[in-house]
Amino acid sequence: MKKTAFLATLTFMSAAFGYEAKVTKGGLPATVQAMLEKANAETQVNFQESDFHLIEDRALATSRFQMYVQHSQQIPVAKTAIRIWSDKTSNELILAEMHLSEETKRGEKSLANKFLKAKFSAGAIKSKKLSLAISQLVNAEVAKHDTDNRVLSMKSSDQWVKGDLVRQVEVRGRRGIHHISISLLKNIVIEKSYMEFPQSERFVSVHANVFPIYEEVETTGEKLPFEVKELKFISASLHDGGENPLSVFNDIKFPESHYHPVLAETEFGQANGVWSEAILRKKVEATIAQFPLKANDFSEGMLLQGKYATINLHPAAREFKEINFPLKSSVNHIVSWNNVGGEWEAKPLSGLYGKTITSEAELLARLPERLPDHDPVSYINSGFDEVQVYYGVTVLMDALTEMGFEDAELSTKPFHAFLFDPDLSMKDNAYYYDNTINFTTYNSNQPNLARDNPTIWHELGHGVMDRLMGAHLGFADSKGGYGGLSEGMADFVAKIIIEHQTSGAEFAGMNDFRIINNTGFYLTNEFHDEGESYGGAMNDMLDAVIKKSGREGLYDFADLTLEAMRLTRNHPALSARSWFEHMIYADELGSEVREIGQFKDIILSSLVKRNFSFAADFIPSSMKVTFENGELTNASDASRDRPLSECGVDGVVSHDLKVELKSGDAKFIKFPAIVKVEFKKGALQGAIKWEGEETNPTIYTVNSEEEILNIPLRASMECETVNQPDGSCKDYAYLQVFNHDNSKPIAKKRFYLKLNKTECVK
Repeated sequence: MKKTAFLATLTFMSAAFGYEAKVTKGGLPATVQAMLEKANAETQVNFQESDFHLIEDRALATSRFQMYVQHSQQIPVAKTAIRIWSDKTSNELILAEMHLSEETKRGEKSLANKFLKAKFSAGAIKSKKLSLAISQLVNAEVAKHDTDNRVLSMKSSDQWVKGDLVRQVEVRGRRGIHHISISLLKNIVIEKSYMEFPQSERFVSVHANVFPIYEEVETTGEKLPFEVKELKFISASLHDGGENPLSVFNDIKFPESHYHPVLAETEFGQANGVWSEAILRKKVEATIAQFPLKANDFSEGMLLQGKYATINLHPAAREFKEINFPLKSSVNHIVSWNNVGGEWEAKPLSGLYGKTITSEAELLARLPERLPDHDPVSYINSGFDEVQVYYGVTVLMDALTEMGFEDAELSTKPFHAFLFDPDLSMKDNAYYYDNTINFTTYNSNQPNLARDNPTIWHELGHGVMDRLMGAHLGFADSKGGYGGLSEGMADFVAKIIIEHQTSGAEFAGMNDFRIINNTGFYLTNEFHDEGESYGGAMNDMLDAVIKKSGREGLYDFADLTLEAMRLTRNHPALSARSWFEHMIYADELGSEVREIGQFKDIILSSLVKRNFSFAADFIPSSMKVTFENGELTNASDASRDRPLSECGVDGVVSHDLKVELKSGDAKFIKFPAIVKVEFKKGALQGAIKWEGEETNPTIYTVNSEEEILNIPLRASMECETVNQPDGSCKDYAYLQVFNHDNSKPIAKKRFYLKLNKTECVK
């Protein structure tokens, strides 16, 4: 049994009344005996006070209220009641109403026989065996529902309905209530209904064309079809900020010298002008809240601004020419940093509203076209990317809410999306920063990430972590404060939503996601790769859970993950060990939807398979790469943030690497091991011309721990593609270790170069 309170409450089903009566003020004494005497005289049925349960006796503001319900065999009769209101001082009757079942009273012997024939008793009808049998019927019915098939709580009551003993079950889902009636005498479902929770009229929905997963498969370029889906939770009104909504901040300084994310939250910091992005955002939100509201509908030109997402064009999108609609400043901002007089200052910068929607027909006419050159102006004019991002953000937030993300404010405030950042250095990218999800422009051979839901969900995974785990979270495995856990968990959040949306159904490219990997812990030098070990381990756990418990397991494990995030909120130095310890602790606590200790064995067994152990003396498998500047790590020369920038001889840059592999206690690396050097297929590769890339990859074999592998790297000083704002090119050689029985690498490290021939000439 899950750690949930299953409460039996009295509910009523529809049934015809045999007798109804109303007695007004002073008509009779305000007692149940007086009411039954009246009923018996008028029906010639001998109702007894023992045929009724007193349900409520309460002092209201203006009266005393009593309520009695008819029963047989101690089981209430549907839709029956005697309700009496009386003066609190004099006890004089104010009003009485009766709804009684003559049929039940006259047939009470027959009902008693049915009760006994079915081998019921006061104990049997409350038995765990019967409860489990009913739960199976109820779960099967709820599982058939298209959009709300999650059982969050269940409560029931037994009632007589027209001679049948019926258990009325009320199931709370994420979106509404299922009412399911089961005949205990026939053991079948006899009636069911569903009612969605009342929705605020602040939001409206429209239909649009979107990609359920993505436009194209990155590995093959295969194009997938779009479908008509509902865009939900669009705000019916918006704050009107005018032409320059953030002008009040023009003269307010946010200097870097006064920036401190911790002190900004204190009285001391606020008294001394200390600020942070969070404080700045609060100031902007307070300013926007003072603006008047205006309608957001077709007549005014509807904008995709909603409960979970606001869609904006990047402020710099003004530089694109031939946009066929006016660009107006939005009330949503990004933080812009500028060097003023030698000091960096921040400023909230308004985004731009996108293309307005004039009708649902116009919206449905927005058909996606994959342009060969990804022309941003054409995409902006079509307005389709705005729709896709709005859909992607809303799906994630709506699904996570269904799976337990119900934290006040954190789960309801919108993320602000900014599209078409034209910055060259950000090309072919999407990223999360300070409550915003940002999209750039794209080269012809890259997918449009604004049309890629898993990318959207990954970036929002960072946002969900930011909200639940806190702005002051620190990672022990990264000096920069940004660890592999962040990348891995962002991948995992995306995986949760993919499973939620597809229920495991196959789609093109489903096995190409980064989270599906064999990468072990302690075997990488970059947070993206390190994230594979975190995400891969979490994915292993989820796969095992779903295999065991199906969709129910998905919801339960998502609930566990969200709780572990809460329990690690603002951890100053979160490591792999402490993250998984908190997962196990959250598992030990259980929840309303999880059994205590439900996942411990799955968590531990999955970690063993990833070169990980909680034992203090554990020695993991290792991959050590050295070169002339020392060991290659996540913070050394030749790492992502410190690429080697050297001038070669005769137009060639040369470096010699040495690789040592150790099995350790885990025996995760097995000999003979295969080492591949990849020059072209990794993310963001291809800018530098490497020697040997024509036969990519270069393959080596390491036969034992004692063998040291020598890898000579050679690169031309000529950039194949300029991908840096200063006219240089940045690229890496990707060293990957494979076991013979694995098709995916188990260890990997990246060696970065940055080349600029002009600088060498100077």
